[in-house]
Amino acid sequence: MAALAVDRRREEDDEELFRLYRDVFGHEMTEASRRRWAWQYRDNPHAGGDPEIWVARQDGRILGQYASMPVRLWWGGREVRASWGMDVFLREEARGQGVGALLFDTWSGSVDVALGMGLTTSSYGLFQKLRYRDVGPVPFYRKVLDPVAVLGRRVGRAAAALGGPVLGAVLRSLNPEAPGGKAGVQVGPATGFGPEYDRLWERARGSYAMCVRRDAAYLGWKYERCPRGYARWEARRGEELVGFAVSRHEDHRGLRLGWIVDVFSDTSDRPARSALLAAVLADFRRARVACAQAFSMHAGLGAELLRHGFSRGPSPMQFCVRANPRERGGSGGAGEPPQLNSAREFISRARDDDDILADPGRWHVTFGDSDMDR
Repeated sequence: MAALAVDRRREEDDEELFRLYRDVFGHEMTEASRRRWAWQYRDNPHAGGDPEIWVARQDGRILGQYASMPVRLWWGGREVRASWGMDVFLREEARGQGVGALLFDTWSGSVDVALGMGLTTSSYGLFQKLRYRDVGPVPFYRKVLDPVAVLGRRVGRAAAALGGPVLGAVLRSLNPEAPGGKAGVQVGPATGFGPEYDRLWERARGSYAMCVRRDAAYLGWKYERCPRGYARWEARRGEELVGFAVSRHEDHRGLRLGWIVDVFSDTSDRPARSALLAAVLADFRRARVACAQAFSMHAGLGAELLRHGFSRGPSPMQFCVRANPRERGGSGGAGEPPQLNSAREFISRARDDDDILADPGRWHVTFGDSDMDR
């Protein structure tokens, strides 16, 4: 029996991979994947035009793939090479044969930190089996803006017209929206991501223990050139950019939902976060959004959402992480495992990683990270 091998995707693999994707996920999801494929994998500023997709083969036959989204990650005071795991699938006959585990190990061994979020039941089990650190689920927050519309989905319009105001009063009592001054912060629509976003990142990144690099190149790719449309907001004190937010709203099963996709500022700048959230919520109300929703791993942003009348709800977003406590040596080519510089450095990095992993409340992870909002 020929040995199982894992290597990087080749251009001639495309059609077979899409056929396999269709067999696993169906026609509709496959066509959606085709439409966003170039943006998602080739245009990523950290991919260098070479998608980081790992393919398992046996006798030249493709058995499955593990696709990833490379990012630069602020990780405990230094930037490291990381990636989000996405779009893993196998042929049915290859399941249970160790192919998935080999794909996971090959992918995660190619970076300093491997990140898995929004996991399926099978992927979550495999992450745990391979000794990834379980740091999720990412906390979920919800705020009802139109109680009549929300209640109407359950009991019908007539009953909702009577019960909606009562529900609204109860929710405001349980989750009051605290007043707060803007402390000289002005918020308006963002027209683009220029060099000042690089400067904001350089100033604010040190206030987080973990955060994907949110510079102009990344933000422009993620939120301007993405096939999905977003509203983008920026907060300023005078002429200085001090934060930004990303949001969108959509009709979902007869209800208008608003998503707070990202809110970023220095963690100490509560007025900027508050002003950004207030601006997004005002926009949602103008758009007749019935319910606003957000995910936030960071405790500071979570507390600000609660102050704005959100409540915590059960979260479906499982999150697992594997840190390789080694610095990359030599050229550091893609697929080359991180190299060990010295035993002392290895021990030091491992301890640093343990400290970071122990405090996910200082991590900035939102709905906009990975490919959750695709």
